[in-house]
Amino acid sequence: MKVDLNPMKGVLADTEEELRLMDYPDSDEEIPVLDLAPYLEGSESGRAKVARELGRISQRVGFFYVKNHGVPQELVDNVFTQARRFHSLPEEVKAQTPHGYVDSFQTGYVPMRAAGKKTNVNIVADAKPNLLAKFLISRELPADHPDYRPVNKWPENLPGFRDVVKEYALQIEKLGRSFLPLWAVSLDLRPDYFDRFFTTPHLTVSLLHYPPQESVGDRQYGIAPHTDNSFMTLLAQSSVPGLAVRMPSGHWRVVENIPGTFLINTGNVMVRWTNGRYLSTKHRVINSAGRERYSVPVFFGPSGDAVIECVPTCVSPENPPQYETMTYRELRQWYYNLGSK
Repeated sequence: MKVDLNPMKGVLADTEEELRLMDYPDSDEEIPVLDLAPYLEGSESGRAKVARELGRISQRVGFFYVKNHGVPQELVDNVFTQARRFHSLPEEVKAQTPHGYVDSFQTGYVPMRAAGKKTNVNIVADAKPNLLAKFLISRELPADHPDYRPVNKWPENLPGFRDVVKEYALQIEKLGRSFLPLWAVSLDLRPDYFDRFFTTPHLTVSLLHYPPQESVGDRQYGIAPHTDNSFMTLLAQSSVPGLAVRMPSGHWRVVENIPGTFLINTGNVMVRWTNGRYLSTKHRVINSAGRERYSVPVFFGPSGDAVIECVPTCVSPENPPQYETMTYRELRQWYYNLGSK
């Protein structure tokens, strides 16, 4: 077995051509749209159809739009309103909800140029600090649960903010869980295969704010090129562009916003579970649109003690496991350079 924590190959991108492709996307390759309607109708044939398409996308692109997802547009619009409210507060007020880690899960406010913490899957060496600010909340148990402990730091004197963000987190968790049978069937596993790994799933909502970027180049990004460490990421975009993803050709494409959809990508956990069959695609943000940009990614992953090892349909004598078995908690600690935290 190859003992290698990193699910990506050829991580660093330092040639001038690689950097140019990241900075100036020129691809018109398709980012697919996955329609959940046949699956949500409840038939086994509908589930199989959507799962087949999901598997095809995950092996080739690793990014896709999802429509007919069931999350009310009013709630999506409202969470963007709350993001703008929070980020418009004075810095000294936002600083009262400082960033921290609880069992490797993030919470609190990260100010501009402090949001570029190095991870173990950096793609561009010596990238400058990210040009964004963010506020994060992670999933926590209900207050009346016997195992409840406070995780999140919430801003005071911002009526309605907490209720909207918590409701959004619940709706996205419901959507994320609804994908579990699809992922399983796409890998020729029984539909409930992944359920046991998501008893108390990880979920972090990130309210991101990018100011306009004055110039492009010199290793300056809103978010530097990276891969996500989640099982899957569910992104709500605004109408302001800036996100670009690496396409199968090796060229990068600017990602448009399609109203009524989420943009979903698979993360490093999926790479490890599928023994490299499914992708964790590189992506970055440069906000050169000349106006403020907001986005709301939600990172969805298994329980902290979930064991991440190759699923049986992705390993064989001819295709042995590529990655060391570990828990999701251990993978997150490694990714964020947290040591024994």
